[in-house]
Amino acid sequence: MNDEYERLTAYGTQLILTHARLRDLLEDLRDGIYPGDELATHCIAFCDALTEHHTDEDANVFPLLAARHPELRGFLAQLRQDHAIISGLVRGVRQDDPEALSALAAVMETHFRGEEKRLVTVLNEIGG
Repeated sequence: MNDEYERLTAYGTQLILTHARLRDLLEDLRDGIYPGDELATHCIAFCDALTEHHTDEDANVFPLLAARHPELRGFLAQLRQDHAIISGLVRGVRQDDPEALSALAAVMETHFRGEEKRLVTVLNEIGG
């Protein structure tokens, strides 16, 4: 098994774990459990983690999946569009837009569910 396959196989399982961590970070933000400066720090950490996750998918994972699974190309294009929408909402969260966090939570959950439903099995079956 080459490194690319090992990375993608691990990515399928890691995708679920990453989404769970991001959901937890977002829930903490929405619950307002962080006071003052801690809230800002937590918000930055969440936004950075979410942005890094989507950047990796767009640059590394999706092109490889599209090459191996042409039937997923339309779905992957939709996910990239989601990433652009989510990026705009992240900017709103960073600018302290009170509505951006709720909108981000809704879009993010739908996006994550779609990825988990359609991609985890494909990723975990690579090399299997």
